[in-house]
Amino acid sequence: MKVLIIEDEPLAAEKLAAYLLRHQPDVHIIAQLSSVAQVVDFFSNNTQAASLELIFSDVELTDGQVFTALEQLDLPCPVLFTTAYDQYWMQVFQYQAVDYLLKPFSYPRFAEAMLNFAQLKHKLQQASPVAETRYKKRFLLRKGQSLSILPVADIGLIRAANGVLLATDKHNTVHILTESHLGEIEGQLDPSEFFRLNRSDIVHISTILQVEPYNKESVAVILSGEKAPIITSKTRTAAFRKWLNQ
Repeated sequence: MKVLIIEDEPLAAEKLAAYLLRHQPDVHIIAQLSSVAQVVDFFSNNTQAASLELIFSDVELTDGQVFTALEQLDLPCPVLFTTAYDQYWMQVFQYQAVDYLLKPFSYPRFAEAMLNFAQLKHKLQQASPVAETRYKKRFLLRKGQSLSILPVADIGLIRAANGVLLATDKHNTVHILTESHLGEIEGQLDPSEFFRLNRSDIVHISTILQVEPYNKESVAVILSGEKAPIITSKTRTAAFRKWLNQ
């Protein structure tokens, strides 16, 4: 299993690595980072970032809170948070948290968190093929005191902006969805039709007009009805190219 440790206290990082090796001797610790800047740089320039299976992360780092980095990323895997502060336990679940370990934690508590991760991984692997084909067909919209229906087939772009989800239909009309997180609906959409380009945008294949190089690890996606191109996240670019060519 490939993991990343984000921890600014050397002794805490050493203890965590020891627990990891005790629990799973074949674990591969890809890197140990101690600052927000290092986290951003790692996900921008390290090709192994996309292959991570689990991230262990403290909250308070040498140059600020890890959330500053995570909110810029399209995380490739769950995060197991390890911190001495209990006030972040609700906030962390915005960042694919699988558990929240309060320091100092014992090995039995660590093993319990790893069991939670293993159970989550097993559920995803054992998901029913029938359930996977039951993709969402419509969204219920609230407009004042009334309700209306937005068919998924009419949606060209779903974007997370300012704490809400916005769906642009094929007539370029923007609708506010009742769902609050992009990850909440990503798995409900047909993956042959929709693709998540980055942390904020899911596009429908029919709206893509052109794809152009942007930099070494990202591309610019030009959509019908959108003035500005959408840039793929570095961790999603390879999968996007494969999706286009399926």
